[in-house]
Amino acid sequence: MKSILVPVDFSDVTVKTVKAAVYLAKPFQSRITLMHVRWTELAPELIDFAAAPNLVPVLDDEELAVVTKKKLADLEELATAVGLETRTIELQGPPLEHILAQAESERVDLIVIGSHHHGAFYHLFEGGVTEGILRRARCPVLIVPQGESIPGNDPLV
Repeated sequence: MKSILVPVDFSDVTVKTVKAAVYLAKPFQSRITLMHVRWTELAPELIDFAAAPNLVPVLDDEELAVVTKKKLADLEELATAVGLETRTIELQGPPLEHILAQAESERVDLIVIGSHHHGAFYHLFEGGVTEGILRRARCPVLIVPQGESIPGNDPLV
């Protein structure tokens, strides 16, 4: 296994996903590519639905780029700290298409991606990036669940 693609969205499962990729890459000294795709078509200011939608102030593109670079650098440090070759990629557009295209062009041996455990209603209308990758990728895919790990049994901690 020479290369692992790790799409990240900076959600709660992201660090666990990167740690899983590092755990798998270390014995083989695989190269890790951390990839973040920002989906710009959605209304970013509408991010929370409670009794009514909550509007949240949105960072402008420059601020968002700085925050994204910092988060990617922090994740990159997880892999480089154990001596793995790591690079980061930032793109804008439809995540599923960009991730699959990157996996093909780089001929990765494995995609490691996190799962958010969205319900059936979400998948009916929105689908899911993880589900799309699982269906269409031409290489093995490891899905890291969002759930809590069992203390003492998690080799990634």
